[in-house]
Amino acid sequence: MLNDYLNVLVLFLVVSLGIALAKAKWLTDASNTTLTKLLLNITLPATLVLSITSDFTHSEFIRLLPYVILPTAVILTLMALSYLLTKVIKVNPADRGLFIGLCSMSSTIFFGIPITLAVYGYHGLPYALLTYAAQTLIYWTLGLYLLDSKAIDTKSCKGLVKSIGKEIVNMPLIAFALGVGILFLGIKVPAVINTFLGYLSGMTSGLAMLIVGTIIFISGIKNIKINRILWVIVIFRFLVAPALVLAFGWLFSIDREMVKITILICSLPIPNTTVILAEKYKANLPLATGALSFSIGIYLIFLPVILFAIHTI
Repeated sequence: MLNDYLNVLVLFLVVSLGIALAKAKWLTDASNTTLTKLLLNITLPATLVLSITSDFTHSEFIRLLPYVILPTAVILTLMALSYLLTKVIKVNPADRGLFIGLCSMSSTIFFGIPITLAVYGYHGLPYALLTYAAQTLIYWTLGLYLLDSKAIDTKSCKGLVKSIGKEIVNMPLIAFALGVGILFLGIKVPAVINTFLGYLSGMTSGLAMLIVGTIIFISGIKNIKINRILWVIVIFRFLVAPALVLAFGWLFSIDREMVKITILICSLPIPNTTVILAEKYKANLPLATGALSFSIGIYLIFLPVILFAIHTI
C-alpha cells in the first residue's frame, strides 16, 4: 500500500509542478487547451490501444464486459440520491442539475487513468475503461440534460441521436473500440507500432497532471468558499460512491479486481469537464470551480483511506 501511495504522490508532485508553471505563466489557459487536445486525441488513445491489445486475451475481455453493470448502477444511484438530497438541503433549483453531476461523476480521464496506471499498471486499464464508458454515456445524455435541457435537441429522434452522438463519440472511446477490434480479430500489432504507442503512452500521466495543476491555479484555490454543499459533494465522492461500489459488487457477485478498480475510479475528484460545461451553459461557475479545487485538495488527504480499503477487500 505504501508503494502505491508513493506512486500516486509522484503524480501530485507533477500537479504541483503544473501549478508552479502556471504561476510563472509558462502554462496558461490557452496552452492548457492545447495540452488537453494532445492528451485526449493522441496520448490517451495510444495508452488505451496499447493496454487492450497487450494486456488482455480475447476470453479475458469477454468475461470482463458484463461487469459494466457495476459502474452503471453506482452512477445512476448516486444521481438519484443526490437528486433527493437537493430537496433536503434546499439546493437552489437552478443549481440542481450541476449539483447532481458534481456528486455522481468522477474525473476518469485526468485522474482515473494516471492513478490506475500508478496502482495497477496497464492491466488495470480495461477495468477502469468500463467505468469511463458507462460514465461517458450517462454524463453526455442524462447528465447534460439535467445541467441544461436546451443542450440536447429533443425535438426529434434524429436530432436527439445526432446531439448525443456528437458528444460521446470521441477519440478515447474510438481508441477503446479500435483496441477491442484488434484484440477480437487477432491482429498482430507490429513491434515498431507498439514501441511508437509506448512512447506516446508514456506522456499521458504527466500531461494529465500538468493540466490539472494549471486548472487548479487558474481556478484560484484562495477563492474557494467552503460551505455545506461542497462538503456534501466530497462526502458523495469519497464515502458514498465507494460504499455503493461495495454494495453492488456484492449484490451482483462482481469479480474482486473489478470492484477494487471501480472503487478507485469512482472515488476521484469531480471531472474538470463539469467546470467547462458550467461555463458554457451559464450554470453556477463558482460552485463548479470550488468543487473541483476542494475535491482535489481533500482527495490527497483521503487517498490513503481508499488505498487501504482496496487492499483489504
